[in-house]
Amino acid sequence: MKSWWVRRRRHDPERNAAEYVSGELPRRAIRWFEAHLLGCEECWHEVMLGRVGRAMAEEAREPLTRGLRDRVRAHVQVSGSAGHPRER
Repeated sequence: MKSWWVRRRRHDPERNAAEYVSGELPRRAIRWFEAHLLGCEECWHEVMLGRVGRAMAEEAREPLTRGLRDRVRAHVQVSGSAGHPRER
């Protein structure tokens, strides 16, 4: 018997792979989709593209220096205590 997740959806490799790679699928759907990947070249390709894309996005992120992070936090705390900008 097919999973409830499978019965409610059509085969959409791009959408399904994106939800799988991002961790949005429910546990049962993950198990079904991983088994499905073994036989579906289209979904497998989309998962590989999604993983490469996520890795590239992570590499492109610039980590904040400790000094900048502390200045931003201090500014947010000071601004937060003064109320909403529209209220000032």
